[in-house]
Amino acid sequence: MLFVLVVVIFVVTVLFKLGPAYMSYMTMKSIMNGVAESPEPILGGKAAIMKVLENRMMVNEVRTIDSKSFAFKKVGEEAFGVTLTYERREHLFFNVDAVLTFSHSVVVKGR
Repeated sequence: MLFVLVVVIFVVTVLFKLGPAYMSYMTMKSIMNGVAESPEPILGGKAAIMKVLENRMMVNEVRTIDSKSFAFKKVGEEAFGVTLTYERREHLFFNVDAVLTFSHSVVVKGR
């Protein structure tokens, strides 16, 4: 019985510690997909796309990701590949940390 209790406490602790990082990533993924699926092209290139992303991040209260985590690559004449890549380190307990690596890419219409 004690072993089962220890395992349950471990799982709950990991979920509470890592859950917010995954929720933040899912929100960011949704933001990027929303920008990519926008019917209107974003005029102004990389800077304008980053501004739209930052505005949506502010509205959704995503504060753990900064603009340095984004990479832009020109795709064709009027589109940009936007890639988000970042790591989060979460302290679990004692001297045990978890390192989470996240990555997501979309193609955004822009000029």
